[in-house]
Amino acid sequence: MANEQRNPAAQFKAVDELLTAWLKERRELLGKYTEIVVMLDASLDGASLAERQAALCERLVDYCSAGHFEVFHELLDEAESFDDGSSILGRELIPSIGDTTEVILAYEEKYGTGDSDALDLERDLSALGEVLESRFLLEDRLIAGMHNRHRRLVETPAQA
Repeated sequence: MANEQRNPAAQFKAVDELLTAWLKERRELLGKYTEIVVMLDASLDGASLAERQAALCERLVDYCSAGHFEVFHELLDEAESFDDGSSILGRELIPSIGDTTEVILAYEEKYGTGDSDALDLERDLSALGEVLESRFLLEDRLIAGMHNRHRRLVETPAQA
């Protein structure tokens, strides 16, 4: 997508649109996560819980996949087009974000079918929440250190 464009400002705009959509997916993922936490607290029926678990797991995989296979690559391409050294931050943070993916995929493997043992689920859901928080902080640092840095360059072009 954005990597087909050579103009840094045009590439920035394309990545900005991609990030907007991806961060919307993040909010939806958090909504699914919260639904399950609330259901556990309310002790609702297993069928509803299983349905919500499957939906959460689907969102987890979609979100992580979009990050690794599209968003991070586009951010790195954008950084390289601006040639301002910000790609170094991406190369430092992306492996740490990848470490969280392993935990997320293990959760999806265990609960993706909707099956769940309430005792394990509560513990695993708590651990997932901590991993998601860590991941989102790393992603936010990545966006701030790369894309938002470029926003300032695009919105206030150098004086001639």
